[in-house]
Amino acid sequence: MKNTLALTLLLAACTKPAPAPATVIDAGPPPDDCTLATKLEPGVPGSPGHLIASEINPNGASELATLMRRFVADWKEARVKLEADAGVAARFPVHRRMRCSWPTDLQDRNAAFDGMAVTYLERVKAFDAKPSRETYEGVLDGCQACHEVTCGGPLEVIEGLRWK
Repeated sequence: MKNTLALTLLLAACTKPAPAPATVIDAGPPPDDCTLATKLEPGVPGSPGHLIASEINPNGASELATLMRRFVADWKEARVKLEADAGVAARFPVHRRMRCSWPTDLQDRNAAFDGMAVTYLERVKAFDAKPSRETYEGVLDGCQACHEVTCGGPLEVIEGLRWK
């Protein structure tokens, strides 16, 4: 009788539905939550009166100028990794901040800049989706298009990032 009861309990335990496996959801890239309408937060590093000092600019730079220097480093690294056929990290999670970062001159945060930023970020997303020489050059085309209209100083730097 004991064996029958034990067998019954064992069978009951084995026939219970298994718990559903945990679902892993790929969140994908961060949302486009930085827009021209995003209110800039005073007092953050890179905002007026709180410039970010560096070896390149000991007097300090705006949040956007500092971020764009990061972009240059990111694209240099991406090119090296592409040339070595190594994995390339997604750029959009950091680069998306360009639309809601303090510029050097607040008047530069306007619809024209934002439109060019949106185009640039679409090219960054294309690179992230399929890193290649073509998508890399497309990103640089976006950089160049904006800097030809606004701050022209980085054009030489952008040209130096190109594949030769």
